Amino acid sequence: MDLPRYLRERERLITTAVPGIDPARQLSRLTDEMLATLASDAAELLPRRTKWALVALGGYGSGALLPGSDLDLLIVSTGSSATLKPFVEAVLYPLWDGGLKVGHQVRSPKEQLKAVREDLSTLTATLTGRAIAGDDRLATDVLHACATDASKRRGAVLSELHSRIRSGSPYLLEPDLKEGAGGRRDYDELTWTAAILTGAPQGDPAALVSLAILSPQDATRLEHAANRVAAARWELQLAGVGSLMSLDAADDLRCDAQAVQQALADTHHLLQYARASLAGSTTPPRDPLSAQSVLSLVAQGAASLGDLEQAGWNGRLDALIPGFGDLLTLRRPGLAHTLTVGAHCLKSATLVSEIGHGVAGEIASRSAGALDDLAPVTVAALVHDIGKEIAGPGHAERGAETARTVAHLFGLESAENDVAALVELHLVLAETASSEDLDDEDAILRTANRIGDRALLAPLHLLTIADSIATGPNAWTDWHEALIGKLVMRLDAALSPEIDGAGLARAAEETRAAAAALVPEQSREAHFITHAPVRYLADREPTEVVRHAFLVASLAADRAPGAHETEIAAGPLPGSYRVTIAAADRPGLFSTFAGCIALSGLSILGVQAITVPGGVVLDTFTVQSSTRATIGGDTWSGLERSLTSALRNRLAIGVRLDERQRHYRQEHREAPRISVDASDPYAAVIRVSARDRLGLLYDVSRAIADSELNIIGVTATTRDDRAIDTFRVIDRDGQVPPEGLLGHLKMRLRELG
Repeated sequence: MDLPRYLRERERLITTAVPGIDPARQLSRLTDEMLATLASDAAELLPRRTKWALVALGGYGSGALLPGSDLDLLIVSTGSSATLKPFVEAVLYPLWDGGLKVGHQVRSPKEQLKAVREDLSTLTATLTGRAIAGDDRLATDVLHACATDASKRRGAVLSELHSRIRSGSPYLLEPDLKEGAGGRRDYDELTWTAAILTGAPQGDPAALVSLAILSPQDATRLEHAANRVAAARWELQLAGVGSLMSLDAADDLRCDAQAVQQALADTHHLLQYARASLAGSTTPPRDPLSAQSVLSLVAQGAASLGDLEQAGWNGRLDALIPGFGDLLTLRRPGLAHTLTVGAHCLKSATLVSEIGHGVAGEIASRSAGALDDLAPVTVAALVHDIGKEIAGPGHAERGAETARTVAHLFGLESAENDVAALVELHLVLAETASSEDLDDEDAILRTANRIGDRALLAPLHLLTIADSIATGPNAWTDWHEALIGKLVMRLDAALSPEIDGAGLARAAEETRAAAAALVPEQSREAHFITHAPVRYLADREPTEVVRHAFLVASLAADRAPGAHETEIAAGPLPGSYRVTIAAADRPGLFSTFAGCIALSGLSILGVQAITVPGGVVLDTFTVQSSTRATIGGDTWSGLERSLTSALRNRLAIGVRLDERQRHYRQEHREAPRISVDASDPYAAVIRVSARDRLGLLYDVSRAIADSELNIIGVTATTRDDRAIDTFRVIDRDGQVPPEGLLGHLKMRLRELG
């Protein structure tokens, strides 16, 4: 077959074939025919007695060629370089001109043997080699000599193979189908192992069956897995995205991404079995694990994840957690999630153990210390997402009854209700912290009412931390930890024995009394302290309340245009600050503050806003640097200048922010996601989720102000480069805004991008 015809046939095959191992083999055979013709024609340029052979190596050598894979070729010959040069050029130049990717080596038999001894990748490519054209005996002798040599060195070679880098996990939602755990390279390792043990080139791992390394059933399972991975890689290469099955790419695959995930797990664990067998280990058991064995494994923390995953894969957990084998590879991609459902649950359970034994912050350690037994929360972690067996919202509620059954199977009869409750409530703390004003007493009491039992708070706290960390690297930050910790402390007070959250109110009144004792009676400062809201006092130190009282009192004495008072204090995290600003209330004041802070190179982590008697707003922003620049005196003096100018209506904040934004690339601009909830009897709740950028909080709050609405509470968080901001708003009459006005605001916010 000549090259032009090959290119036509290749294109036809690639565009019409159903992706899988069969078309990959067809493409390999088609390529063999073309190369044999090309090499035979080129051989006319060689002296008559020159021995040569064209050999396919690597994946092509194993007889399966994907559309985007290289042609890995070896020209082996006894001829000199000068003699071979015209022949080599006559073979390679047409291939390159035809747009094919070709990797090649030209070596003598001795040179090839030396190369495989010195370089593992050269050896592994040769172990799947086969002759295409030329002297078959020469090619066979060279390939067998390399395999035989590797067999003689099997101990060292296998050890080097077993230490190769295998990135990630077969349970990643975005796996690398070539180099990642469970991908093509794992299948290749089994093929290389077969070649090393037999001392002969191999195109697949089938020889491991006769060597009693794999069972016939294992070999069949492995081939099915290889077919699924090949089909997915075929499509990914056609899409031009390499071997990474991203979430977007998975949605576009014609093959079943769920089946690919199962294939990765099969390949990964069968490789682990083979490695264990070669190391002389006993065959891994397949009998069901006891409850105590599972809890003992989980107690070892992250070190036991591999054993737990293997137990889940071969069904050893199904007796305790029905259907867990299927759950292990179940794909339910969600915001920030990186693992399959079952793998996420296993990781969460091991994290519970680590957190429970002191690997956490102060508040988490306090929650862990309150628990005499980690078993109930560990079992809850193992099944907290089991409701995802059925797609769609409400998985926490769906999983509660199954969790009760699993707790019984684990022998936790007395804790069945607690385990079920933990599963049903496992999202509550994270959702509340990211969407509610934690300084709103009503919000705290509503959440406390959902939890109901103070004894559930500590295990729920541990489960929330473990669930968040296991979700992915962007789902748990120092700021999220601080928010959850703050929420837990307030819920603990609200769930104390006092009725109707009196514990929270009592703590606030104790602070009020202590602060009042530090200022003169009948003073402006005393008036502020007397009328400060409960939610403001809930976690303030008396001295901080007094400082704010003096701030408000100073403002009351200053009626100059642009009057305001500012206090800078250390924030809750390293490198963060609390900026408290007092000013006379007016429409759009919050957006003015937010805009000035953004112009000063500061990023807003959180906000607390209150209005005190006399029409004074006291807003506290938790901030950190939005750039690599260090926060210093120039930062605060610049902020003061901006605030003064803005409050005197001499600063075009929006224009200045637009100028700043031009210095930053804004890629993948997208409309924010907006939700509006008017079910709260006190205020409408507006949630904005958008790609984080300079001035976003200003733009959103400005739009709210322009809609003639007042902001009475804000929670601002950033997760996975997305801002998630929640505003509690009322209309100018102090009521929940009407539906029509909220609808117009929602449309305006969508236009921000």
